[in-house]
Amino acid sequence: MKLRKSVLLEALKVLGKVVSQTSPVEVQRSVRFLGVGEQVWLTVTDGVESVTVEVIGDAGEMEEFAVEYKALRELIRSTRSGEVEVNGKRLDWPEMEVVPNDAVTVELPPDFGKLLALAAPVVNLREARLALRGINLSRDGVTATNGKELLNLPCPLKIPEDMTLPFPLALLTARLVGAGTLHLWRCRNERLFRIVIGGFQWQGKALPGNFPDWKQVIPADKTLDYQIEIHEPERVITFLKAVPDSPPFHAIELNVVPGGVAVIPNNFPNMELRLEATVIGAQPRAVLALNKYVLLRMLQQGYTKFRAHSDGRIPVIAEGGSGRYLAMPIHILPKHQPEKETSKMENIENKVVSAPVQTVAPNHEPGTNPLDELCNTIDTFRNKLKLALDESTLLVRKVKEVQLAQKQKERDFVQAKRAIERIRMAI
Repeated sequence: MKLRKSVLLEALKVLGKVVSQTSPVEVQRSVRFLGVGEQVWLTVTDGVESVTVEVIGDAGEMEEFAVEYKALRELIRSTRSGEVEVNGKRLDWPEMEVVPNDAVTVELPPDFGKLLALAAPVVNLREARLALRGINLSRDGVTATNGKELLNLPCPLKIPEDMTLPFPLALLTARLVGAGTLHLWRCRNERLFRIVIGGFQWQGKALPGNFPDWKQVIPADKTLDYQIEIHEPERVITFLKAVPDSPPFHAIELNVVPGGVAVIPNNFPNMELRLEATVIGAQPRAVLALNKYVLLRMLQQGYTKFRAHSDGRIPVIAEGGSGRYLAMPIHILPKHQPEKETSKMENIENKVVSAPVQTVAPNHEPGTNPLDELCNTIDTFRNKLKLALDESTLLVRKVKEVQLAQKQKERDFVQAKRAIERIRMAI
């Protein structure tokens, strides 16, 4: 079978996201070739998911064989010409589940691949909850969340019930454009799906578990009493990329100032970016602070309108992009307590002297709640403790890196010494 080198290389980039090169099962580390005339189908599987890519080649009447993925990569590297001739051996390839006649068929819009690409950065593949490692499809569109931020992209899907796709790494790599179809059915108490877009086909199992009821997280419109609209997102993006990391929160403040907004990193107050912005609604009583990477993703996807509550502590809705982007603001604790006036202190001391009964009065500002002060103090201590733990982890990692580097130097020294001895003996 003959294929163009560039065509095979592009196909392997997609198939390599599913194939398992270290698997003890030969099928799972191989690529199946099935060709008839100029049509060639390349298929890989990891035992759960299966991906097929259709390409143009020269297969004669009919050819079917399998080649290990690693061997194909080596074949491409060693071939100088623009055409590659592939040969392999027959393997007992597992048959894919056939789509039954009663399967649900859903038409996918032409921008479906783009919507998945927008939702992918929100997914956390290390999340303990399996349902959050994928992207949810429902009548309300495409939704992804990692528990801290949520992105909902409207998409007309006539789907009877929501389902959660596993992370679509191969589909994202293919960068598909065009309408397609989604097939859904049940088999042996499992929900199976098949997505077909052009010459790309992806089949697998939907993630088990219930996706969170994310609609309850969206605050009511009446609770969001002010809005910030940024007119120069490119300047903010460039500024955020230059801001050093400040774990664990990476807090970036959006301070409302006369005529616009001041973007200030919470841990680097000397860095400041002032720019024009439109502020509508109530005067914010709490500073709006967001995670640097969340804010960066919002701006990069075109979300420039931020609707929030003046007191904070409820999710912020970002608009202006392809959907709704929700994120929980970071509660910024005051770094410095306001200084008390001397005259007030003298009056308090005089009252204490003249009236001993008042010596049990709480030592805090009038109108403040001692419980709130205690909570703020505990939060500050907790943040400092987390920062110290992060620093200790970083130090341990650096110590291990130094130890590994030292062992490598010792091994290099021993090898060099042995080489010198062998040279001496040869002489």
